[in-house]
This record gives sequence, structure tokens and C-alpha cells, in this order.
Amino acid sequence: MMPEAKQNSLIVLAWLVVIVCATLQVAATHWHRQLVSDWQVSEHKRLGLEQDYGRLLLEQSALTAHGRVERIAKDKLNMIEALDVQVIRSGR
Repeated sequence: MMPEAKQNSLIVLAWLVVIVCATLQVAATHWHRQLVSDWQVSEHKRLGLEQDYGRLLLEQSALTAHGRVERIAKDKLNMIEALDVQVIRSGR
């Protein structure tokens, strides 16, 4: 049988190990929850950016539509449609 002093020190050591493990578990849980929270914020921002990108694509499509570009060229720049097209190639 173990002497009483040795047995008491083993009990104290076991309790210290339990307390350290519990503290590490609490810290790991807190860290995990913080990461999940950060991920949710990032996901929300990503969805907003994705919506903005879709709107920008639609706007770009509307602004670069052939009819609109042609109308602006005629109205604002006084351009006319070429009647005779000549292609010039470089000597390369």
C-alpha cells in the first residue's frame, strides 16, 4: 500500500490535470465559436459582394448594348454609319 503523502500528492496532481484539461477545453470551445462567428460575417459579406457583382454585370450589359452605343455615337458624337468600308493591312 502507498504511503498517505504519496497518495495525496497523486490526487492533487490528478486534480491539476483535470483542471488544466477543462481550461483547455473551454479555450478551444471559445476559439471555435469565434471562428464560426468570423466565418458567418465573411459569408454574409461574400453574399453581398456576389449580389453587387451580379448587378454590375447587368449594368455593364445595359451600358454596352449595341443599340445604346450606336445611339450615343450618332446623337452626341455626330458619327454616321460608314457606307464604304476599306480594310488597310500593315506590311508585316
